[in-house]
Amino acid sequence: MSDEKRAFIRRSIETPVTYTINDNDDNPHHGTSQNLSVKGLYMTTDFGPKLGDKIEVVLEPIAVNLLPLVAAGKVVRCRFDKKDADLFHVSIEFSEAHESWQQISATTNN
Repeated sequence: MSDEKRAFIRRSIETPVTYTINDNDDNPHHGTSQNLSVKGLYMTTDFGPKLGDKIEVVLEPIAVNLLPLVAAGKVVRCRFDKKDADLFHVSIEFSEAHESWQQISATTNN
């Protein structure tokens, strides 16, 4: 039995992430996903967004036959790293479940 208390299981997925804040497509930022669920994403990055910022993320595919995951949501947590002042830990809550999640979920369950 799993110790997971969330309604949706998180998957540990480390892949590059490109994201924009508040529809600012001219200023993309980069990070690395740490885990993913159908409802959100936890990533590390060198840019610290503000709580409540609207964010669009593009996760690089984790397998050759998958498309990138594109999702929109809002920043619900942003904390600096205690050991690296240039690193932030960011949690994003997706505004909706995306079809691409089914591809990622199926791949990580096999």
